[in-house]
Amino acid sequence: MELHYTLTFPSVIINYLKSYMFHPLLSKLTCCIFFLLPGLMYGLLMARLPAVKAAAELSDSLIGLCLFCTGAFGLVGLGGSPALIRKVGSRMVLCVTAVIAAAGLCLIGFSTALPIVLLGFGAMGIGISMLDVAMNTQGVLYEHYSKSQSMNLFHAFYSLGAVLASLIGSVCATVGLTAGLNFFWASVPFVLLSLLLNKYLLPERRVDEEKTAKTRHKIPLVVLVCAVMALLAYAAEGSVGEWGALYLTTVKEASLGVGALVYGIFSGVTFVARLVGDPLRKEFGEIPVIIFGSVISFIGMVGVLSFSSVALVLVSYSVMGLGLAPIVPTLFSMVGKNGKIPAAAATSTVAFMAYGGLLVVPPSIGWMAQHTNLHEALFIVLGLIALMFSLALLLRKLHK
Repeated sequence: MELHYTLTFPSVIINYLKSYMFHPLLSKLTCCIFFLLPGLMYGLLMARLPAVKAAAELSDSLIGLCLFCTGAFGLVGLGGSPALIRKVGSRMVLCVTAVIAAAGLCLIGFSTALPIVLLGFGAMGIGISMLDVAMNTQGVLYEHYSKSQSMNLFHAFYSLGAVLASLIGSVCATVGLTAGLNFFWASVPFVLLSLLLNKYLLPERRVDEEKTAKTRHKIPLVVLVCAVMALLAYAAEGSVGEWGALYLTTVKEASLGVGALVYGIFSGVTFVARLVGDPLRKEFGEIPVIIFGSVISFIGMVGVLSFSSVALVLVSYSVMGLGLAPIVPTLFSMVGKNGKIPAAAATSTVAFMAYGGLLVVPPSIGWMAQHTNLHEALFIVLGLIALMFSLALLLRKLHK
């Protein structure tokens, strides 16, 4: 009996380690990189969009069609993500969708034919959206295995990717590098890192998946509330990228150079704020961080709409970013450990709602701006943040 114990005990330990492959530092670093890369790729596309428009001779309406194509295909990717992750795991999904996103980006950069460009935007939509679900699933898994709160840190690297994309795109545009070559040299390390670092990602919790298989179709109320709040937060963040520069240059009469700083400053503040988001969650709890963040972002947006000074408007956008920064990562973390449905299904529900909001809210602001003015249209954002605060109070009751 003792001999049998001696022989089997080491094999049990070895099989356990093989099945989890959890190395805290490497797994955490890998998650950070997988969050940074999609932010870098999508940010680079947005940064070089004028070059893409000029190379393919696209009108403003066709650019709108391309962006709508990205969002529409993104919703398709989000809808299929949970089933695909259940079947092959989020590690495999991250590798495959990294290749799809990179291929789509290169198609956009090198092609001048509208059908191919639309295909590229569609591939980017599917790739980035599925990367979004898979990387958030990995973030939830890391928090589970490490027993630590790290989702804000991971999302900080997504913001860092957007900041780096802005800088890289600016440099490449200045030296005259075409969008195609810019996208190609960004895609190569993106794909290589995705393939090389895949082994340090974490496997799904198959036991939990089996336990929740019978209730996958029943989305808990707390997940739905978090999804709506993520929609509101994404829309508020998106308003800065979509309308911030235009608001500064047309309403506040800032120069084009100053207007271009809006999203970069906002993303930089978001990155720094998310670095301290997890310690704040640990110290004060998840719901207070969301409530306090909603209040801060509301104050920031009030400043944006109230101040006439360009400098103060930029400061107000920074305050808004400071408040919004921890909200979405904390929501993803909360739904990932809801205990009712698998992490992939919960995160895809949140992402689906959030992306759906991006298809509706920015055009709504544009429609209202056309019929009134942009200043009044941005009061929509103020209303979104106020609604997010109200839902945060409801979430506190549901969480208890």
